Parts: sequence; structure tokens; C-alpha cells
Amino acid sequence: MKKMIPKKGYRVLAVVWTLAAASVAVAFVRRLAEFNLLLLLLLVLSTLTAANFWKTHHKMREEIRQDPFDAPPKFSDNPVLFDDDPYQDSEEKNHE
Repeated sequence: MKKMIPKKGYRVLAVVWTLAAASVAVAFVRRLAEFNLLLLLLLVLSTLTAANFWKTHHKMREEIRQDPFDAPPKFSDNPVLFDDDPYQDSEEKNHE
């Protein structure tokens, strides 16, 4: 069973991976004189992972909060709340 990660969780993961990518970038720049391919790959992967978490964070909807005014009330016996034509009486519709 997969556990849902809330929007705040994705933000925390994005911040952590961004800091990790920044740390690897500093290490890469410090060792720029002696090119290290492994460090470059680690920098690219960390950056891509952080970008993916940020994108997921921005795509995710806010936590579901039920607002009573989001949807009209549902009635079991009559789903129509208002007549379509305000100028025609509902009794006239029934006799047509």
C-alpha cells in the first residue's frame, strides 16, 4: 500500500534535494581543476531530482478541504433546484 505524500512533504523533499545539489555544486567547483566525472554526474542527478520534486510540489493541489459552498446540495427526490426558463411557470411545463 502506497502512502500519500502531502504537499508540504514534497516541499521539504524539494528543499533538501536543492540544498544537496548546491552542496555538490560547491564541491564540483572546488575540484574544477581536476575534472571529476562522478561528481558531475552526481550534480546533474541531484539537480534533476530537486527539479522533479519542485515540479511535483507545484502541480499538486492543496490538501482537500471540504468547503460546503463548492458544490450545490444534492437532493435525492428532485435534483433540479431551479427552472430553466424563469418566464414559464413550472405548471405550464407539466401540461405541455
